[in-house]
Amino acid sequence: QQPPPPPQKSTSAPNPTQPQNNHQQTSNQPKTCQLPTPLIQPNTPLPPPLPKPTYSFYQRVLPKTLTSFTSLEGKTRFAQSLQSKHAESYFPLSQQFLTQMDPAYCGISTLVLVLNALAMDPNVRWRGGWRWYGDESMLLERCCLEEERVRREGITLEEFGGLARCQGVNLVVKRPLESDGCDDVSLNDEGMVVKSTMQSEFYGIDEFRRDIIMSVQMPPRTRWDDDEDENDNDNDEAVSIIPSKHLRSEDDGDGTNIDSHNGGGYFLVTSFARYALHQTGDGHFSPIAAYHASTDSCLILDVARFKYIPYWVSVKDLYDAMIPKDSATGRSRGWVLMFPPTEKCGVSKNSGNHQARSIEAREGKRPAVCVPLTGSGIPICPVEGIKVEYCSVRHHSTDDR
Repeated sequence: QQPPPPPQKSTSAPNPTQPQNNHQQTSNQPKTCQLPTPLIQPNTPLPPPLPKPTYSFYQRVLPKTLTSFTSLEGKTRFAQSLQSKHAESYFPLSQQFLTQMDPAYCGISTLVLVLNALAMDPNVRWRGGWRWYGDESMLLERCCLEEERVRREGITLEEFGGLARCQGVNLVVKRPLESDGCDDVSLNDEGMVVKSTMQSEFYGIDEFRRDIIMSVQMPPRTRWDDDEDENDNDNDEAVSIIPSKHLRSEDDGDGTNIDSHNGGGYFLVTSFARYALHQTGDGHFSPIAAYHASTDSCLILDVARFKYIPYWVSVKDLYDAMIPKDSATGRSRGWVLMFPPTEKCGVSKNSGNHQARSIEAREGKRPAVCVPLTGSGIPICPVEGIKVEYCSVRHHSTDDR
């Protein structure tokens, strides 16, 4: 009896260019942006790789024009800021303070920090059963911006705003006055610029200072705030936190009041030129966590912790550091006010079993099989077609956000 013939081998050779798994395809190939105005145009070539470093360093010495957060003077300023209620944002931001994972990741890392401080749910699992912005890959894997592109050139202020909007953040982008050929703009009685561009407006240093003070006095409220004031808002009403065109801490005569618009404030992120602060490097992103009135300075939580420790910088110096143009866009840098999305706040106290339902809602318990896992190859863009059609992200270039 003859032995059975060996199984026939496939005559078609495997395609060496075909990815072996979905994750490889998702991570290595450029993705198509779902937004009407893509963050990056298709077929845009990658910039050249960064040159190899000539020297190695263990951190950098802070310039004398900046004040170390941990110095005696820095601690004194912080204590006084706490006393004057100008360091309220420090607590939610410091809880999520992190080190950027790559020299060019300052924008991505700052966004991760703020998203967690805003208690934003990514609606995908980072590790195990946990939905969390655990690292920069949570943004890069879900976005049309290629990881290698960001590693080579970082992101611009426009791309930072676009990424934040894709994750559901409401925001306002502002730029300093002496920039972008904006010498002929006119000011109103409050020192605010009348002329505007598509996605941002130009403002003076007084507006920048006001925005800093508001942000550090009243950070956004989240589901994890334990000391809610029963008199602040009706728990059964939705709180609108989309900012108006002119944010003020008090009614400025046109009915605008920050309390009535955001239900708890915003975080402020600044994008500035390092060399203008006598630091090494060029463009950088980081959040502002506190303000010291008598020295007119603010505390920057620098996400490049391998390079510079947190420091105090004068408001004027930081404002001036936003004026130099970004070589990638030909436009100045600026600052971003970042608000959480509008949502239904709280659970009615008149409903039964309030405490149990409140805890379950706050923990966001869901079956794990219903939540995609990052790295699994499943398309998990936060802005799919239906969101582009109906979500406010579609109209981000024509409104105040």
